[in-house]
Amino acid sequence: MATLTDFVIALLTSVLELVVTFADVALSDPLSTVSFLFGNIFILLAVGAFAYVALGALGAELGIIGVGSSNGRPPQRE
Repeated sequence: MATLTDFVIALLTSVLELVVTFADVALSDPLSTVSFLFGNIFILLAVGAFAYVALGALGAELGIIGVGSSNGRPPQRE
């Protein structure tokens, strides 16, 4: 039966193997390198935008970030 220590060691070993495999693929030719970099940039921008929106919504829900007027009521019509 696998223990938590065995799981963590296997996970770290797999991550290191994954980094080596990505490096081999990315450095195999210039087009692969450019494609790999643009893919990483695209993913990082998408994750960053989602995190920005999600944290903003969470902050607004918790009252950390003010939304709209300062008193929380819509403006009065004249």
